[in-house]
Amino acid sequence: MRVNSLEPSVDIIVSDINPDMLEVGKKRAVERGIFQDLTFMEINAEDLSALESDSLDLYTISFGIRNVPDRAKALREAHRCLRKGGRFMCLEFSEVVVPGLKQFYDFYSFNVIPGMGHAIANDRDSYQYLVESIKMFPK
Repeated sequence: MRVNSLEPSVDIIVSDINPDMLEVGKKRAVERGIFQDLTFMEINAEDLSALESDSLDLYTISFGIRNVPDRAKALREAHRCLRKGGRFMCLEFSEVVVPGLKQFYDFYSFNVIPGMGHAIANDRDSYQYLVESIKMFPK
């Protein structure tokens, strides 16, 4: 929120391919009083044609790139939309490399997380997919 006209403005686009997830984001933004600073758009990461080339200073994707069917296409689109000097930031799960902890994490991931998904959300399959997609994501 700008206090005076000398402060730079920031345009933030929140996007997702899933309209239900966008609605959750909108609801949370309204609850936190930040809705007026955000634009919500239903966009596929593989097709950012709704955005102009060289128009973004920052592109972030969090816990999503592993779910994109054609990662190379999504990365090309992100690159197309970024201005020269723009930043691409990807937040994703990583591989556990600490001996002992890796085995514990794998056991927990494949045995506890799907069970908790079933018990809490009555949705074992989505949580099973989550741990499998993390495991299959390139290192």
